[in-house]
Amino acid sequence: MDAALTGLAGTTVGAMAGFAGAWLAQRGQLRQQREQRAYEERVRWLDDKKGLYRDLLIAMNGWHDSLVSIWRGADDGQLSEARGKAYKWGVEASLIASEPVRTAVEDLRGRFLAAQSEILGRTPMTARPPLEAVEEGLALLESALRAGLSDPHRPDVHRPSSRPRAVQRTRSSEPAARVRFPSP
Repeated sequence: MDAALTGLAGTTVGAMAGFAGAWLAQRGQLRQQREQRAYEERVRWLDDKKGLYRDLLIAMNGWHDSLVSIWRGADDGQLSEARGKAYKWGVEASLIASEPVRTAVEDLRGRFLAAQSEILGRTPMTARPPLEAVEEGLALLESALRAGLSDPHRPDVHRPSSRPRAVQRTRSSEPAARVRFPSP
């Protein structure tokens, strides 16, 4: 009878250890798959951002070139179109960009509008050339865009999380790898 109880206890402990081991292995595998998907998504977003940021810089430089031609007296008639493209790509970028990029886009847009008003004679000319501030803003935007593209491991995409609120990472002093899961 003692041998049967010992065998039963051993079988129970072995089954529980086997279940726990399988559960831990499955949990580790799921975490690895989740991290791989997250990395692939960041790399995909990085590829999407490169084209978008390129088009944004081209549009902003087109707006700059139109203002330069007006300032020099050779109105090319493209100001409205160039400004529209710059606004379009600025909005597109602000939907997926990080905070520094969104701030740089807004700052540059303000610089453009101030320079445009000055060049078109709506505000008095300042001592500083009107497009100097715009050129500084373009440099700031380009450096913000480069910083946003520099590290594919850093999740800087600005979009709502698709995970439930209870599963989102905490912003406390916990390490970034720890995730809170709802209790069963």
